[in-house]
Amino acid sequence: MSEMVNKARVGKSFVELLEACRRSKFVDFIIEDNVVRQLSLTPIGRMLYDNLRKQWNHMIGSSMAGTTSVPVYTGSGSLNLRENFNFIRENYPLSFPFGLTVEQEKSNYSVMLGDHFSLELPVANELCTTYLVPPQMAKQFLYQTQRQRKIWWMRFSDNPGRYFISDAKASENAETTTVSICSRFAERMDEPIALELEHLELLPKGLGEDELDKLHLTVPNSKKKIKPSVVRVRHELTRATLAILMDALESHSSGKCVKIHRKIAPFKCGIVYQSQDDSLRHDLEDLSKHLSIVLRKAQISVLNCALEQHGKTPESSYQRRIAHLDVIGVPYTIVLNNESLKTGLMQLRSRDTTLCETIHISDLPEYLIKIVAS
Repeated sequence: MSEMVNKARVGKSFVELLEACRRSKFVDFIIEDNVVRQLSLTPIGRMLYDNLRKQWNHMIGSSMAGTTSVPVYTGSGSLNLRENFNFIRENYPLSFPFGLTVEQEKSNYSVMLGDHFSLELPVANELCTTYLVPPQMAKQFLYQTQRQRKIWWMRFSDNPGRYFISDAKASENAETTTVSICSRFAERMDEPIALELEHLELLPKGLGEDELDKLHLTVPNSKKKIKPSVVRVRHELTRATLAILMDALESHSSGKCVKIHRKIAPFKCGIVYQSQDDSLRHDLEDLSKHLSIVLRKAQISVLNCALEQHGKTPESSYQRRIAHLDVIGVPYTIVLNNESLKTGLMQLRSRDTTLCETIHISDLPEYLIKIVAS
């Protein structure tokens, strides 16, 4: 069913989808011989990138073993794996299972975009989380982890049905099992293109002695020490950012509305005003400044476009600001008007539905915090 849904929603070929990303307000790059090169993030693209990293780190540290919370420690990218684990072992009482997450810069990095395209990055940021788990629960831990990672991607998607878990592959000596979290982008007249987002691997016999010097840990509720199995999750941030953008653009051929999920949208809220009375402009601008301060104090990223509206006819200026907020993926917009100055009532516009609801100034910032976090 998910494949049928994806095919029904196709509006672009894969190349056209990449071109739509290039024309967006988020990234710039060139395409040569099926290779994406010289990719750079705009300031708003960098905000999306940072929000995606923050959400990934938050999720990776949550429960990855059913109802049991698995502690995940943050390592340093300047240390190797052995040094990171030795530091953790010296500072924390370790027991199975636990994880170590590290962000590392890699130079001259290349990742695949489906089977026929690749992305070349002079500098890439790879997030890698290594879990040490008891051997008897390693396969189940991999299964639960891959399911949670798939669900994580679905939560942030405009088309959740595109995400799937690849078939597991075992090495010839059965010492490694690998699986990927992928997104499916349908190609006109061809088979869908599968884009890998995360790579997971299970090493039942643990890591090599050269990496961890025969690390053995105590099993909970037991004095027995055993060598742990390893489950790793790898994720390249720039490719992930591009994949999120592709997901948001595929079903909207015009690119005039980029439906990025509210939790990772660069700006959660915009502010504009709608008034034919130019004598009220300064008062509306002052109110917009006050609301910006209130929202930013509540850690809600806001883009105040009300300060940019003067100089054009009121209605055309309002429409241009709304269009700009839609194209950079802002999920909610506060619309001020003459009534806002008299009663404190204002409109809250939804990007996804284009509908407005009436709220009072006293509802902020609590109401926005609630709907953004939901």
